[in-house]
Amino acid sequence: MAKVAADERPAERPAERSSYLREVWAELRKTVWPTWPELRQMTWVVIVTVVLFGVFLGLLDLGLTSALRPLYTATHNGATATTVPTASPSPSPSASPTASASPRPTPRPTTSHKGTTP
Repeated sequence: MAKVAADERPAERPAERSSYLREVWAELRKTVWPTWPELRQMTWVVIVTVVLFGVFLGLLDLGLTSALRPLYTATHNGATATTVPTASPSPSPSASPTASASPRPTPRPTTSHKGTTP
């Protein structure tokens, strides 16, 4: 069967539309709807299940976090941070400070971590 674009399809007649709605209504009437007590019971089952899964996932998360924490914190906390000594800049004999020159900021000591490059 060839596909026909939506523009090329013949318009639905009102009789076809109403027969479709009649069929939908007939199917809905065949549906067995739960009674109020059954609905309350099923709702509680859903609520209890959600709470139990939430507790389970929370405990799983807590366990995995505590089990994996040493793997990603050992490189930062276990290693001693070494400071690189920095020499203060010594003025050259030909350079004299001027009134407009601002003082140089003191360099901060850098720390190197295991496995990282400065």
